[in-house]
Amino acid sequence: MWGAGIEDARIGVFLCNCQGCIGDTIDLDEVSKRVRGLRNVIRIYVDDRLCSRESLRKLRRLCQAEAVDGVVVGACSPQLYLEEFRSALGHAGVKAQMIEMANLREQCAWIHSRTKRLASSKAADLVEMAVAKVLASDVSEAGCKAVVSNDVCDGCGICMSVCRLEAIRIVPDPVREGKVIATVDTEKCDGCGACVASCPSGAMDQGCVSNEQIVAQIDVATRRKGEDGDFRPNVLVFTCNWCSYAAADKAGLKRLELPPNFHVIRTMCSARVDPEWVLRAFSRGVDGVLILAGRPGECHYEVGNLRTRKRIALLRRILGQLGFREERLSLAWVNSDEPEEFRKGVAGFIDMVLDLGPNTLRSPGDRVREGASPR
Repeated sequence: MWGAGIEDARIGVFLCNCQGCIGDTIDLDEVSKRVRGLRNVIRIYVDDRLCSRESLRKLRRLCQAEAVDGVVVGACSPQLYLEEFRSALGHAGVKAQMIEMANLREQCAWIHSRTKRLASSKAADLVEMAVAKVLASDVSEAGCKAVVSNDVCDGCGICMSVCRLEAIRIVPDPVREGKVIATVDTEKCDGCGACVASCPSGAMDQGCVSNEQIVAQIDVATRRKGEDGDFRPNVLVFTCNWCSYAAADKAGLKRLELPPNFHVIRTMCSARVDPEWVLRAFSRGVDGVLILAGRPGECHYEVGNLRTRKRIALLRRILGQLGFREERLSLAWVNSDEPEEFRKGVAGFIDMVLDLGPNTLRSPGDRVREGASPR
């Protein structure tokens, strides 16, 4: 339903050494080598400090000279500098929706300093995920607001029932006589995404966290890789922008070491995590999915995490019926000021998945029998 970005977009990938904060752990040459082969990437540039005024001017000139449509910056946290890069590169004609950051410092170099080779491989994954997200981005001005496809919506009203702000109404369809559809008051909508994840028909989407964007990232993060020895779990971690993602950044600031067996996908709220995303990840062989939400009573969107808890409890039962161990899907509470809890939650989940063993769908030809328990 949502746009699939610009098919022939020209993507520039700009990597930051951060004066050694990134480059001392991550081999940026190796990252560049892998990224160079990606679809639509036409320019790779490495700088010692991308956020400096001189470097930003250089990036603007590069974007203008090479007619760049989209940009991926591999540097520090998007919570720190994404808006600055969007503002600076906007002067070069690059739309804000087509600029994304891969968090190579706080959430890679600073938490994987003891596993440099694997950290470099993960860094390349993060950049590739960001490129995939940009290619799936829509260039409309929807921002993070929920949007409705009138052609698909059947007016069931579920979205209206989960909207705590009463930003959604069911109204007569102006085209299909006798039908009703949902409509979103963008002035009231604050972009939590709970309504989008609850929509059974797929009629709803969200600008900055669209289904196309998330699926594109999942497909990169869950791509099957050959095992070169002992089993290494591949875990997907969904974080909310305001709570657990901020905690992940603080874990990096505190240099809390973690195994590089996980990839983070950021949403505005845990309530935005769509069951279809989780099922897609497991169908592609991921060994575990962890959702980290703010603690009950402290959600930025008030009750978003409570909706997540209900949805995940139901989804775990569905996974069990499909033959998966329910433990492979987990929900934990982490506030923005709890980096140690982030580390504990992620490390503990990876250890648990390691005990379970690989998802049998990792191996081509393997099939999960109904009622079986993959290990």
